[in-house]
Amino acid sequence: MLKRITIFASFIGLITVSILGCGKNDTANLQSSSESTEQEFAKIHKNVDFSKEDKDKMHGPDLSTEGDGHGMSTVHVQKEKPDPNKVIATINNEKILRKDLDLILDRFKNHVNPSALESMEQQITEQLVAQSLLRQFVTEKKLTVDEKIVDKEIAKMRDNIKKNPATKDKTLEDFLKYQGSNIDELRIAIRMSAAIEQYASRSIDDKKLEDYFIKNISNFNSETVTASHILIETQDMKTQDEFDKARAKIEAIKKEIDNGADFSECAKKYSDCPTGKSGGDLGSFPRRGAMVEEFANAAFAAEVGKVGDPVKTQFGYHLIKVTAHSPSKDVSFGDVKDKVREALVAIEITNLLKDLRTNAKVEITL
Repeated sequence: MLKRITIFASFIGLITVSILGCGKNDTANLQSSSESTEQEFAKIHKNVDFSKEDKDKMHGPDLSTEGDGHGMSTVHVQKEKPDPNKVIATINNEKILRKDLDLILDRFKNHVNPSALESMEQQITEQLVAQSLLRQFVTEKKLTVDEKIVDKEIAKMRDNIKKNPATKDKTLEDFLKYQGSNIDELRIAIRMSAAIEQYASRSIDDKKLEDYFIKNISNFNSETVTASHILIETQDMKTQDEFDKARAKIEAIKKEIDNGADFSECAKKYSDCPTGKSGGDLGSFPRRGAMVEEFANAAFAAEVGKVGDPVKTQFGYHLIKVTAHSPSKDVSFGDVKDKVREALVAIEITNLLKDLRTNAKVEITL
């Protein structure tokens, strides 16, 4: 659900809940700021347990049965594994194989409800296509960056890990190994990210920054809410009966919470969003630019501590619980200039990606 996805994070497969389509804006909005990179990297892994037991859970039994809390049981049967060498997408002359997708899906098995994994396949494939387009663009334009930039980014990530109480006993190498990656791959990804950012920044001057700030000042005035949510996904639904059942399920969950059930536990039990594993926690976010409009409007209108009526977005039905609401503050352009630049760079990258997709020969055969 996070709109802010760093390019180099996506290049090495550190795909967060933001691309999984559970309430935030689309995944085309890429951002490559150093600060957000560190924050996202730490946030991705803050609940990671590196114990053997945790890793073993990623390869669980082939058959399991669980109740959904509403008188129904769901049997999860492991499907026959697809051919790892099947071509699932072709971008110009570059091919993406099924094993590229499976490598990323495997990283989510321990953190995402099984029912959500299949719906993730298309979205992750689209992300892999975007990576390919950007990678081809960097190569074609022969874009390069100073290695000092790469060193600086890695140093910041190491420092951020040490400062975070939840990760201070781990190393960057630990995280990368857990993700099936390594420092060399990370360096390549950072080079790509920095090269794209530099290219996107070439036409951004102070006048453009100030104009954007004036038109979008509410995005920078620091008003935020801290919230959690429960999602019943409807993206793949086609019939009214399916939508009605989804609506009935979210209303039943709401009734359960109204009768005293813990919101966090209900999120873990029922939510189709990957955040369900952490009780639906979304952290803090601003009024605009992070969530789809319907979700943001409901969250900012909600009473702190109360769970309102279900909210419908393009992703499905949500229950939202706001735990804090920080009011807006007066800010000057100088105070937030770096953030304004990041926002504009993200827009430029989004537009670049759209142009690349329009002019490329892309075939998805998932």
